[in-house]
Amino acid sequence: MEPLLFIIIALILGTLTRHLLKKMPIPYTVLLVVIGLLLGAATRFHWIDESFELVLGAISWAGVINPHVVFFVFLPTLVFEAAFGMDWHTFRKTSVNATLLAGPGIIIALGLTAVLLIGVKVFGIGLAGWSWPIALMFGAVISASDPVAVVAILKELGASKKLSTLIDGEAILNDGTAIVLFMVFYIPLSGQATELNPFLDFLKVAIGGMLLGLIMGRAVMYWLKNVFNDPIVEIVVLLASAYLVFFIAEEFLHVSGVLSLFGLGITMASVGKTRISPEVNKFLHEFWELAVYIANTLIFIIVGVVIASRINFTPTDFIVLLILYVGIHVARAIMIALLYPLMKRAGYGITFHEAIVTWYGALRGAVGLALALIVAGMANLPVEVRDQFLFLTAGIVLLTLLVNATTIKLIVDKLGMTRVAASKAVVLNQTYVAVSEEMEAELLKITSSRYYKNADADVVRSYLPRYKKVKVEHPQKSSELAELRRRVLEKEKASYWEQFNRGIISSDTVIKLTEAISEMLDSNGNMPLDQRHDLEDMLRNSRFLNNLQRVSWLFAIYRQLNYNKLVLSYDFGMGFVEAQNANLKLIDGFKEGMEDASASETNSEQLRDEISQNIIHGQTFIRNFKRFHPGIYIEVATKKAVQTLLNTEKSKVDELVESGRIDLVEAEKLLESIEERMKMIQKFRYHTRKIKEE
Repeated sequence: MEPLLFIIIALILGTLTRHLLKKMPIPYTVLLVVIGLLLGAATRFHWIDESFELVLGAISWAGVINPHVVFFVFLPTLVFEAAFGMDWHTFRKTSVNATLLAGPGIIIALGLTAVLLIGVKVFGIGLAGWSWPIALMFGAVISASDPVAVVAILKELGASKKLSTLIDGEAILNDGTAIVLFMVFYIPLSGQATELNPFLDFLKVAIGGMLLGLIMGRAVMYWLKNVFNDPIVEIVVLLASAYLVFFIAEEFLHVSGVLSLFGLGITMASVGKTRISPEVNKFLHEFWELAVYIANTLIFIIVGVVIASRINFTPTDFIVLLILYVGIHVARAIMIALLYPLMKRAGYGITFHEAIVTWYGALRGAVGLALALIVAGMANLPVEVRDQFLFLTAGIVLLTLLVNATTIKLIVDKLGMTRVAASKAVVLNQTYVAVSEEMEAELLKITSSRYYKNADADVVRSYLPRYKKVKVEHPQKSSELAELRRRVLEKEKASYWEQFNRGIISSDTVIKLTEAISEMLDSNGNMPLDQRHDLEDMLRNSRFLNNLQRVSWLFAIYRQLNYNKLVLSYDFGMGFVEAQNANLKLIDGFKEGMEDASASETNSEQLRDEISQNIIHGQTFIRNFKRFHPGIYIEVATKKAVQTLLNTEKSKVDELVESGRIDLVEAEKLLESIEERMKMIQKFRYHTRKIKEE
C-alpha cells in the first residue's frame, strides 16, 4: 500500500504546487525537489506524528526506493517522449554537436572530474578512501544531465528552437553514454567478470542499443500503418513499445536501454509520426504530456525524499562538495572550449552566447542519483566511500537545481537571447495594432446591441487589449520582408499538415514537403519563395532507379517503384498548389495594421509575385503530369475526389452530433462506414488502358 499512497500524495502535492505557485519565478521541478526534501526531512527527524503510520511508511518507501524502479518505470516515458517530441529537421542539424558533447565531451569532462577528485585526496582535503576507478565512475555518474527545467525555461522565454533541441538532444545521449561508461567501471569494481575489454564493451552497448531502437521503430511503423483511426491501439502500441525496447535492451541483450529508447523515439519523430492516424495526433500529444507530467512530478519529489532521507556526511564533505561544484563547471567549460571550433562549423553551428547557456544549463537529476544509489548498495566498497559518493552526487543534483535552474533565466536575459529581432518586432506591433482596431470595432457593435446597450461602457472599454509595444531596434525593409517570408513559410508548413490530416496528401508527401520548407526556413526568410526546385526533384529519377531500369529481370521492381514515385509526384504537386493558394490569402492580412502603408504594399506585392510564380510552376507541373501519365493522373485524382467526398460526409456527421440530431452511438456506426470506404479507396487502381480524350 505504501507505494500507492506515496503516488497519491506526490501527485496531489505536485498538482497543488503547479496550480497555486505557477506565477513563481522558480521552475516547477525545483519546487518539487524542495517538497521532497521537506517530506524526507519530516520522516528522518520525526516531524510527523507516529499516528500517521501509513503516511510515514509511504514516504519511507520513497526514501529507500530501488534505483532500478527509476530506470524501468520512469525512464522509458521520459526518454521516449523527449525524443519523439523533437523536431526532426532541427535535431538533424544539431545532432553532430549533441553527439560531440555526449561522446568526446563526456569523456573529457569525466577525466577532468576524476583528476579533481584525486587532487582533493592528494592534498589531504578529503576522499581518503577513493581510488582512480571510483573517481572515474563518479565522473560518469555526475555527467548524466537532466534538461527538464532549463528546456522549459528556454521555451517560455522564446529562445531559439535549435538551442533547446541541442540541450535536449545532448541530455538524452548524455544519459545513455553516462550509463554505459558507469557500467564499464562498475562491473570490475563490483567483482563481476567481463570477457570484452572496456572499449569494445562500450561500443557494443552503445551501438547495439541504438540499432535495437531503430529496428523497433521500423516494426512499430509497420504495425501503425495497418491501423486506422484507433486511438487506443495506436497509443498503447507506442507506450508498450517504449517499455518493451528498454526491457529487451537491459535484461536480454545487455545493451543501452536509453539509447534504444532514443533510437525508437527519433524514428517515430521523423517518418513514424505520419504513420499515426491524423485524428489520433492531438489525443496522442495530450496523453504523452500527461504521462511526462506524472513521471516528472513523482521522480523529482522522490529525488528530494532520497536526498533528505539517506545522505550521511561530515563537515569536510561540504568543503569537497563546494570544490566539486565549481570544478565540474570548470571541467565543462574546458570541454566546450575544446569542442567549440568543431561545433561552430557543424550543422547550425553554435554562437558564443549559446555555448554559455549550454555550459551553464547542464543540470543533474534523477539518472545520476539512481546510479549513485546503485553504488551505495555495493557491499565490497567501504561505507565511508559509499556515503561520500551518494552525498556528493545528491549535493551536485541539489545545487544545480537550486542555483543553475533558478538563475538560467537571468543569464539568458543578460546575454540578450530573448531580445526580439527588429523584423519580428515590426510584424508583432502591426499585429497588435490590427487586433486592437478589430476589438474597437467589436466594442461599438456590442455597446450598440439592444442586449448590452445599458452596460457600463467605461467598464467594458477597460477590458480592451492594452498591448505593450515591442521596441524596434534599427528596422530595415529587407528584414521586415524576411520576417514576412518566414511567416508565409510557417503557414505553408501548417497547410501541408492540414492537408495530411484531411487525407488529401499522403504521409510520404507531407514529409518531403515539410522538409523542403524547413530547409527554406533555415535561410531566415532571405531566400525568395519562388527559388525552389521541389517539383523538378520529384520528377527526376534517382541513380538507383535508372540502374534498376537497365536490368531486365528486375524491371518489375523498377516499374512498381517508378509507379510509387509518380503517384507521390502528383500528390506533391497538388498539395503544393493548394498551399500556395492558402499563402495568397495570408498575404491579404499583412496589409492590415501596417504603420508604413507604402512599405506594406511593396512587401505584399513582392510576396504575391513570388507565390504567384509558385502557383504557375505547380499548375504547369500538374498539366505536364496529366499529359505524360494520364492513367496515374486519373487514378490519383479519383482517389482524392473520393477522399474529399468522405471528409465532407464525416464533417456532416460531426455537425449532426453537435446539433443533437443523432447520438454518439449512431454517429459511431456512420463513422465506421466512412472509415471502411476510406480503406477501400486506398486500394483503388486504374487499369483501363484507353484514356478518354478531353
